[in-house]
Amino acid sequence: MTNAAEEPSVEEFGDFLVLLAENGLADEVGSWVSDQVGNRSITGEQLLSVLDADDVAAAAAEAGVSVKEFTDTLAEQLPHVVDKATPQGELPDDEEFRQHLENA
Repeated sequence: MTNAAEEPSVEEFGDFLVLLAENGLADEVGSWVSDQVGNRSITGEQLLSVLDADDVAAAAAEAGVSVKEFTDTLAEQLPHVVDKATPQGELPDDEEFRQHLENA
């Protein structure tokens, strides 16, 4: 995973979505990427069950918030960010991806 100060590449972002999908969140991830259905929500607890606890704790500490607050906020924002980063229902190239992230 990249340093929190760095923008992820489209490949890293895609790998993250695959990780979520392969660990029980396929329907949710699919709804965020699809331009045909509404975004399904997830919870911070669901993210915690998939993500490495040490990585999450480190990211939360860097952000100056609790793990619960970090994962709850991520769970709230992730559907919107993925939706904006995949406007045609697929991941774009790196340059277009960065533009979509800036506008998310």
